Amino acid sequence: MARKTVIIVLIAAVITGVLAAGHLAFWNRYQHEKNFTRTEIVITYRDIEEISSWAGLPEAETLKRLKQHGLTTVLFKEPTVENLRSKGEALPGAELKWLDNPLIQGLVKANNIRADHTYLIFDNRAAFDRVKKQLVAKLKSLSINTYTGAGTYLIEIPMAYNILKDKNIGLGFPADKIQLVDQAGLYVMVQIRSWSKVSAATVEDLKTVFEPIKNIPRISAVLFNDESVPGYSEHLLPVVAEQIKQTPRATVAVVEFLPQKGLTSLGKLLDKKIIRLHSIAEKEMGKYTPETAIDRFVLAAAERNHRALLVRPFIPVNLASQERFLDRLTAALQQEGLELGEASRFPAVPVSKPVIFLVGLGVIGGGLLLYRRLGFKKGTMPLFAAALVIWAGLLYLQPVLARKLMALAAVMVFPTLSVLIFIDRKERPLGRAVMSLAAMSFLSLVGALLMVGLLADTSFMLKLDQFAGVKLAHVVPLAIAALYFGYLGTTGESPRERISNLLNRPVSWGYAAVAGLLLLAVAVYVVRTGNDGVAVSPLELQFRSMLDNLLGVRPRTKEFLLGHPAMLALLYFGYRDNRFLPLLILGVIGQISLVNTFAHIHTPLVISIIRFGHGLWLGILLGVLAVLIYKAARGGARRYLHG
Repeated sequence: MARKTVIIVLIAAVITGVLAAGHLAFWNRYQHEKNFTRTEIVITYRDIEEISSWAGLPEAETLKRLKQHGLTTVLFKEPTVENLRSKGEALPGAELKWLDNPLIQGLVKANNIRADHTYLIFDNRAAFDRVKKQLVAKLKSLSINTYTGAGTYLIEIPMAYNILKDKNIGLGFPADKIQLVDQAGLYVMVQIRSWSKVSAATVEDLKTVFEPIKNIPRISAVLFNDESVPGYSEHLLPVVAEQIKQTPRATVAVVEFLPQKGLTSLGKLLDKKIIRLHSIAEKEMGKYTPETAIDRFVLAAAERNHRALLVRPFIPVNLASQERFLDRLTAALQQEGLELGEASRFPAVPVSKPVIFLVGLGVIGGGLLLYRRLGFKKGTMPLFAAALVIWAGLLYLQPVLARKLMALAAVMVFPTLSVLIFIDRKERPLGRAVMSLAAMSFLSLVGALLMVGLLADTSFMLKLDQFAGVKLAHVVPLAIAALYFGYLGTTGESPRERISNLLNRPVSWGYAAVAGLLLLAVAVYVVRTGNDGVAVSPLELQFRSMLDNLLGVRPRTKEFLLGHPAMLALLYFGYRDNRFLPLLILGVIGQISLVNTFAHIHTPLVISIIRFGHGLWLGILLGVLAVLIYKAARGGARRYLHG
């Protein structure tokens, strides 16, 4: 087939993929995101109790006042024996005999109190019944005794208190407190503890745990407290899902930065009825002021699609200061176009395999254009046909894996292709260099659009599934571009001679130092990709906050401050030889970052687009200034030397 025809076929494949991806991105995804605005502000009931205590108010009054300032939801964490101990409702047997209570003193006289047992004491029959049911379900191997009389209800657990408290067994949720919250017109969340390290869960145990939750009328979501969902180890997640479906809203909340085994599978069993919750860990609260906490919450809600924000009171605990904090947080959320109310849920976004296949066609076309750009001409069309067959088969057999692999290919292919197309040895006028950088960035953006189309469904938007291969996506384009231009920048008549000259070239101390710095920079760059990067310094956090305040959406630093200015300079000077390798590496990093911005599928699409735009225009501005300063300095130096 003629060379021109092959190129036309491949470009047509890319255009087809772009059109299909555009449909998925702007119809399937954006149309759902723009109506996804309702956000809950959540506080734990334990904090309500503390605020009420310091304010000297009934808890019902505190709930009413905080609701007027923006509070929507109260979270109940399942209490433990240790929580009861702090209220005087749980005691080791050795301490029980000192209580002046007729029932207990009768048991002491009858020698029925064991010093090595734990006793729970209630004056409320409903609380006694609730806790007894939970303990019987979760401590099946123990013989739990109960005693009642004289208005006292006693539970005896044949386990030492110091051992029992470390088990963190959940004791259900207080119905009277939940009723207070409901009467205040607030929503309820409940956080269930796992007991898998104590005893294996059964179907009946799970029903016992979830039965009271089904009767909470304004329940917003169910959360889980521990490293695994109850029933996960026993392969009973379908039972858990069925129990949650019987709650009024049938929704689970996923806590950011708290990975939990079984939660992803449970989310899929619930037809992706998931909301994402963001909080500041209690041990980290001392690092934040109200202002910085609000910034963090707003960023989580506006840029990472969190629709529940768990707030904690600042020290000293003060009702008035908490009201002011909620007022400011509410105003900041509304300024971002978010509204308060029962958290919005993403509807299930349909995924069409034929349309996904067409998106993959665009990635394959781009990959083969890159293949030819690297100098390989033969076998393009047979490779094209083979790739289509493999893609179709994988999409049929393993659709999620196929989409992840093709998305990874998209973000590796197009930044590399755009760099190889637009960089050459010739110097450009500054205006043409600017136009070339813009064109290069939009060609790289094609890879982002194809990736967005491939991953445009609720699973990825809620992080039940994630873009895979972040490190590869950052390293592979960089390696290909460095090797390609390093090869072109070496003298020689034949490929063998070029490679030989490159390998045998003497290395000066200066080049070695530059190479070492480049390797160090690349290492830091790779480490800081993904979610396991190095910690961000306070100075950088302040810089990011300033950009957020100035621009609304912060561009990536490695794009506008490093990558785009370096690429503009390289396009202006031309890649004449390997002295320009540092500019090339920085410039390629900018293109890679640009594309991978869109790999954060949980970030609203419009935010990623704005981030791309800000990064590009700011990078061009700084690049133009750098070139003009260089020209002025070079002109001044020449005049000084000759004058």
